[in-house]
Amino acid sequence: MHGSNETPDAFSNLVCDALAHKRQVTVALERPTSEQVALDGILNNRNLGAAEKALLAEPDWKNGMDGRASEAMMRLLLTLRQLRQIHRGSEVVAFDAPFKGENPGARDQAMGYALLGLGRAKPHSLILVLTGNVHAMQAPQFGYDFAAMYLPASERLSLEVTDTGGEAWATFDGACGPSTGGVETKGRTVPFGISLDPSLAPYGKVDGVLSLDVPLTSSPPAAGEPSPLPPCRIKFLSQHPARSRS
Repeated sequence: MHGSNETPDAFSNLVCDALAHKRQVTVALERPTSEQVALDGILNNRNLGAAEKALLAEPDWKNGMDGRASEAMMRLLLTLRQLRQIHRGSEVVAFDAPFKGENPGARDQAMGYALLGLGRAKPHSLILVLTGNVHAMQAPQFGYDFAAMYLPASERLSLEVTDTGGEAWATFDGACGPSTGGVETKGRTVPFGISLDPSLAPYGKVDGVLSLDVPLTSSPPAAGEPSPLPPCRIKFLSQHPARSRS
């Protein structure tokens, strides 16, 4: 689920752990490749305020309402900036590649090829990928292959992030805002951590789960709400008149 505080925080811990074990790490984020210069600025620019302003001016941050441009994602980037100051070889790469048309299968194919190319370019790196659960599945659904399926099976490990409910900022049925839901582990309660048991994943084919073992809390857009409000936000507020930005 995009738009939670807990998933980016858990992912940053995975990055820290890999670096502590002396791994060369490349972080791949489900962000448009057009943002790469702005992402590099967050990591490298001595003027952090200017770098943040430049990133938040990018179209998918300025108007991002699907949870991927959340305050928690910005915190993750700031954590990666701090880690890079200690581990100079670490990198952050956007892999949501451009594609033509509205076919979601074409988007997943472009994402898969982008990750495949990243792996070839960095054969000695451990590539840690943060993406929505669906893109990490290893068997087709909805009539098309997902991004992870374009990677060699011997070189990938997909984890479905699970939780105990709560809220995440997301877009559902054309409305965007804090939405009740989550992805609960299938069959039994699993403590915090990684369990390489595919049967625990409630949706699709993966290698196991990263169990957060907590309810999600919503993380709103880092850039705030655009003006004028987008249709998805207007729809959400019409359905939840008592809810403001939260």
